[in-house]
Amino acid sequence: MCLPLCCDCGPVDCIVCIPLDCCCPGRDRGSIYACDTNPHQGVLVVAAGSFLAASSEQGVNWSPSETKGQMTFNQDTCRYEKSIGGLPSNTNYEWKVAFNGKWDGNKGCNNGANCQFSSGTSGAVLLIYNPYNGQLSTSPLTSGPTVAPSGSTTVPTSTCSNPYKGRIVRASGDYQIELGSTALWLATEANSLMTYDSTKCIYLLILVGLKPNKVYEWKVTFDNTWAGSAGCGAGGNCKFTTSGAGTVQLEFEPLSKQLTHRPLATVCGNGQCELGESCRTCLADCGECPPAVCGDGICEESESCYSCPGDCGKCPVCGDSICQTNENYQTCPQDCPNELSGCNIFREESCEGGSQFHANAGVEAKRWQTPKPGANGYQASYQDYHVLVGYTDIIYTGSDRHAADVCLEIKHRNAGSVTLTYLFDGIPQTTKCKRFTNAYKDILLAEVKGSDGSTLKLPDIDFVWNVNSISSRSGDFRGGQKGAVAEMFGWPHKDVKEECEFLGKAGYLGVKLFPVHEQLMSTQPYENAMNPWYFMYQPVSYNLDGRMGTREELRDLIQTCRRHGVRVYIDAVLNHFTGAGNDMNQHRNPNGCVRWGNKTTSAPAERQSPFYTHAYTYQYNPNTGKAPSNEFPAAAIGPEDFHCDRVLGSWSDLFILNNGWLVGLTDLDTSRETVRERQAAYLVDMLSIGASGFRIDAAKHMSPEDISAVMKKVQTKMGGKLPDDFFVWLEVLTGGEAGVIWQGPSWYGTTFENILKKDLGSDAEVNKIKMWDGLYPKEPHNNPSVSRHRVVIQNDDHDQQNPGSSSRDMAQFGCVLVKNCPISEHRNFEVRLFANPNGASNNNDDWPIRFILSSYYHTHGDLGIPDGLSSCDLCTTTCETCRKSVPYIKAYDKMACAYTGTGYTRTHRDIPVINAMRSWMKMAPVSAASLGIAHCG
Repeated sequence: MCLPLCCDCGPVDCIVCIPLDCCCPGRDRGSIYACDTNPHQGVLVVAAGSFLAASSEQGVNWSPSETKGQMTFNQDTCRYEKSIGGLPSNTNYEWKVAFNGKWDGNKGCNNGANCQFSSGTSGAVLLIYNPYNGQLSTSPLTSGPTVAPSGSTTVPTSTCSNPYKGRIVRASGDYQIELGSTALWLATEANSLMTYDSTKCIYLLILVGLKPNKVYEWKVTFDNTWAGSAGCGAGGNCKFTTSGAGTVQLEFEPLSKQLTHRPLATVCGNGQCELGESCRTCLADCGECPPAVCGDGICEESESCYSCPGDCGKCPVCGDSICQTNENYQTCPQDCPNELSGCNIFREESCEGGSQFHANAGVEAKRWQTPKPGANGYQASYQDYHVLVGYTDIIYTGSDRHAADVCLEIKHRNAGSVTLTYLFDGIPQTTKCKRFTNAYKDILLAEVKGSDGSTLKLPDIDFVWNVNSISSRSGDFRGGQKGAVAEMFGWPHKDVKEECEFLGKAGYLGVKLFPVHEQLMSTQPYENAMNPWYFMYQPVSYNLDGRMGTREELRDLIQTCRRHGVRVYIDAVLNHFTGAGNDMNQHRNPNGCVRWGNKTTSAPAERQSPFYTHAYTYQYNPNTGKAPSNEFPAAAIGPEDFHCDRVLGSWSDLFILNNGWLVGLTDLDTSRETVRERQAAYLVDMLSIGASGFRIDAAKHMSPEDISAVMKKVQTKMGGKLPDDFFVWLEVLTGGEAGVIWQGPSWYGTTFENILKKDLGSDAEVNKIKMWDGLYPKEPHNNPSVSRHRVVIQNDDHDQQNPGSSSRDMAQFGCVLVKNCPISEHRNFEVRLFANPNGASNNNDDWPIRFILSSYYHTHGDLGIPDGLSSCDLCTTTCETCRKSVPYIKAYDKMACAYTGTGYTRTHRDIPVINAMRSWMKMAPVSAASLGIAHCG
């Protein structure tokens, strides 16, 4: 026998009872929940409404001072309650809650309106008011209140009606990962299952172990899906705040679909062992645990293998081949495995506070994750990224761009002890910058060498003065600021190069390429397809070796197109890098330990880059000895350059919209100067190889200040002035949040324009920063504050082609060709885009840039691309799940017509569309024969 180890246990057999759990052997913990301080303590709380005169109370209706409607605070439920009986059955009534005999500050439903309830068959109901969140609810009763022999009032039991009986009800939210989930907002997580309390007629879930006094968000999901989920307001996320003990009770009332919560507080010294208390935190309630006894065969909490080897066994000694409890891979790699135990994963990069958005402190110490030469996983293309990274920064010295300073921005792991040498075309120097003029006609090669033997070869360096001039053509092109641009979705660079002659003859201003950066690829199916199209929007580096072609092929494409008078525009991704868990690490899902391996990239094997994220990892990085972090060495982007990991759970909260991780994509902290400089250098590199402008993907997830700051840096690096024919357009896709995002004096409306004017200095420069109007063609009038000179339009876009991938609504004013839109209908919408676009008041000048999507038919599935890289023949892992193989189809066909129904759509080749565009551009019409496709008339 021994002294009690836990709360009120009495003498028990000596077995270990962890004090933190305040428990007794063989006995339930019996925790008691206490209410937080009642915010209406000492206040008269009255249920006032249309029911009181008809009830057994026979009070005055709608009187805030009627004491017959007084509610009482229930310490068990932490709610104010009023039991009403004697009402006519099945009759509807209205009510609100008033305080201290006045209507000031009253509580109701739906932004203050009267709440409604039915008296039901019994004519009795329990009125409930939650003082912690202001919500009102009701519960039916079998009968009205009665008076017991002692004179006290007794409340009858509730009769529950549960419309969700037999269904799975979960509380899904952003708290889940802190309790062991694999991710936030899961509709399938076991730790979020709610249970139905038939006495209170509500679903309940008690959460323990969350951070104290922290705000979280949640919704209720059903049957392991988000379909029909319940939330707050108009279906938005609900919020709750934990108690000082990190506990809370979530509640869901199934009849009213109301979500509420109550913090579970603890009161030390009240003689009750409450949730969150322990013998450590509250000795007055739990009793003091006895001291450890060395030699009793029990390794007690205050003992160690050093102080009591008799109880603990052999003392840990690093190098004894035994991984003791106080050892791990970081402290003793020779004894302990390089991974977490069980199915655990690292969870070190999530935001630690509601207002935090920068990366967590200390993450930069996780940099340099690339394996060393000779180490496991190393390949020659990784160079010496384990100690040396950097990029090229081109800074033109004047607006004529006849000279440029080329600076090599380099970071070495041991900068304090290593000297760097900079080589330009093999000529060494000790300074990082060197000036070149337009007399230099070659492609510049740059390399950096460290005194420790490390080397870094940078990608080729192009100069804008070596780019072909745009061939002159007739038409109202306005120096490159008006015209039609054909978007070539899924077209490899080589095919676009061949198509440029046709584009030039047809009269197009330019052609838009989809992302050209080095991007994510895989040999394992994803969503039953190989290398889905959206992998293009997951950058691995800013090297120009994308899925559609290499840097050399891109250069050749641009030079060819410009010879035919066709400018080239490129889709640029600045908001993020790859998705969390899509990288070079090994991964596993903590639910069931399902594992998956690393991804690869679109670059040729001799130029592939390493890349790392923190998510779903369980092995320490062997080069740092630390948990993995977010690092993209070939872009010189490290762990500090990302926002802390936060789910993007709101589309109307601008803070979340900017700082959250869009569908788990590693979100860049574009408020950092280092990130802005790197992104500006990336854009200038593409301008130097011959691009004329950019689409900025996911722009609404970057703040206007950040985008404007990047554009200012581009302007500076281009000699103090943006090129005359330059423009960018921002993808600011809007759904219900359009009013917040860019209608009126909003983020991307006048606010953004004022920021641009301050940074860029003139209206002419500001007009080059345009907005893509997702409201067109349904409601183009809904953005009156943005000049139409700064707005671009189109009918269907690439995001709309895939189920659920876009919130854009065109109603009856447009259609998506590959979603069963009749050819004649689609052609008419494209013709109208140029001839008479919906909402135009001056067709000649409104929306001077307009786009046509030229894509491919989704004959073989809705995710792959017919470039040969979405074929299941490339699969090497879990190939049985590859069910949507897309065969190779050559995009360029000299004799192809538009709207063929298979392969590529080639909408840009349609003669009626071309002539509508030419008329708008003040050019004479052309025939199919003059374009070499006479059979397509």
